[in-house]
Amino acid sequence: MADMDLDFPIFDSLEGLAAPHQQEQFFGHSKAEETFLSAWQSGKMHHAWLLTGPKGIGKATFAYRAARFIFNEGLGSSGMSAGDSLLGDGFGPSSLDVSPDSHAAKLVANYAHPNLLAIDRPYDQKTKKFRTEITVDEVRKTVRFFGSTAGENSWRVCIVDPADDLNGNAANALLKILEEPPKHAIFFLVSHAPGRLLPTIRSRCRRLSFAPLENPVLSEALMGLDIASGDQVADLSVLCDGSIRKAAELQSDEGLVLVHAFERLLQPPYNPDYESLSAFAEMVDQRGRDQRFDGFADLVHRHLSNQLHKGGGKGDVSGADLYPLAEAWEKAGSILRETRIFNLDKKQAVIAVMRMVAKASKGL
Repeated sequence: MADMDLDFPIFDSLEGLAAPHQQEQFFGHSKAEETFLSAWQSGKMHHAWLLTGPKGIGKATFAYRAARFIFNEGLGSSGMSAGDSLLGDGFGPSSLDVSPDSHAAKLVANYAHPNLLAIDRPYDQKTKKFRTEITVDEVRKTVRFFGSTAGENSWRVCIVDPADDLNGNAANALLKILEEPPKHAIFFLVSHAPGRLLPTIRSRCRRLSFAPLENPVLSEALMGLDIASGDQVADLSVLCDGSIRKAAELQSDEGLVLVHAFERLLQPPYNPDYESLSAFAEMVDQRGRDQRFDGFADLVHRHLSNQLHKGGGKGDVSGADLYPLAEAWEKAGSILRETRIFNLDKKQAVIAVMRMVAKASKGL
């Protein structure tokens, strides 16, 4: 959709999947869209929206979709501000769809709309890496953005993605703006873990909850976005937990190969040999594939959850029989967390966790 290439990297972008500001297609979440449209048409438009739900299910895409809609609709001849009546007769658009050929859509796709401000983790040109948090300097950009007279007679939209990454100073700076919002301003705060946000920030936002996608919408999305086809759709639908992004990650990083290798190693009699474990661990720890370790952690969590559920459903299985699985859950989680935090040897961590999980599964 973009008419030009951006000269800076996009935080958390994924090769093969359009970034949220460029994504033309939107799947599911009809209730969230109806809620937003109802507020728009009723005139009870809140100045700040907190978009919550698991990562990769469409929250940021919705934020940019709503921004395109807002810019395309315009402020209105009466110069209304948030909270004023937008459509007095109660009728209006039935969806947030905006033609990708519209002027507003093209500007948003190129991060070129003068009334759009995106706040995310800043990129360090020296280290060629993104910062680990959103700093107060990023939030301070709102001063210049909202202080400009160029867009004062139009809606201005600020998207914070994800708001969970705000450090303390940045969160307090944003809170001050939300307490006294600028005229004609609408904020979208994308959050995967709203519990990490300041309660005072949450209280000043209208919450819009998003749930993981389910079939048939999920399968439609995987095919519509060219993430998967044929038999892959069924496999990914089971593994991606309703997240389009997770499905794309599995495909782009040969994630299904990793999944099938994991499953082969954890089949009865649950006694994988060291050579096979070592080869699998090297696959997980492949250079330049850092996300594979997170994928491995997800597989461990899923396997142990399934085993505990299966064991709990058997009438002849006692709590004592399930204890090894519960213990493996706790110990595996600790190993994986410490490996991430202290940058320990991932290969050895994978081997240790796989042996632990296999032993616990064998006893069920």
